[in-house]
Amino acid sequence: RDVFLAKDRDEYICGWHVDDYGFWPATPPSPGVNAWIALDDMPIEHGGGFALATGSHSAPWRMEAHRVTGATTTFPIKGFQSAEDMIANRTGAGTCNIKNTAPHLHERLEETKRVYELKRGDVIFHARWLFHRTVPMSRAFLREHAKHGKSPPIYRRYSVRYAPGNAEIPTGYGMEWSVLWNEDNAGRTLDQVTALDGPWYFQAWPEPSVSEMKQLKDLVQHKLPIAEEKRLERQRELSPFLKRMGKQQFRKTKS
Repeated sequence: RDVFLAKDRDEYICGWHVDDYGFWPATPPSPGVNAWIALDDMPIEHGGGFALATGSHSAPWRMEAHRVTGATTTFPIKGFQSAEDMIANRTGAGTCNIKNTAPHLHERLEETKRVYELKRGDVIFHARWLFHRTVPMSRAFLREHAKHGKSPPIYRRYSVRYAPGNAEIPTGYGMEWSVLWNEDNAGRTLDQVTALDGPWYFQAWPEPSVSEMKQLKDLVQHKLPIAEEKRLERQRELSPFLKRMGKQQFRKTKS
């Protein structure tokens, strides 16, 4: 699974977290590696880069951190059964809010933080369960640009997640494209889905599959649009529950 991301002047960042099923279409027992690729130079003094909490993937307190952020390791084995079930019973107070909900864990993560001086084309490889976060742009850097009437740059990055072919697709309520296209794909392995239903998960090692590449046109033109329509329906189902949850969290913050 791949995704393009970018960081602008906005001070908001997603706090320390591990990625959910939207980024990793595989159940928690599956290992994985993320290749985080810088598409722009990102000097440390400017901010806007990527922070890793070294050793957090095996820290003794990692499951507590998973619970307060509602990581997928805390989901029911068979998944949630509806939008209401997901919002009502998911643990924690949101993926990005560990600084507010568990300050002691935030501090532990900050103690092991590592930020790199990045050049365009640099790649950071990290394990699936390593906690990470975006770094906000430096206020001094933003003030300098504002003083000269310039807009600060946007720092772009590209992230590719790799998982083994025997990783299993999660079951239950969700937004996984291959399952929205065909419900029978839930619980299958990535290799099984690809063999039975097309190249939703491309082979990357030891080399790309020529036969999968030939099936790409059919997947993009016919299957993916239908899955995307169903994905939008799911988003509309979730919207009122997410708004209600956001209001509740806002009230808790103010109280």
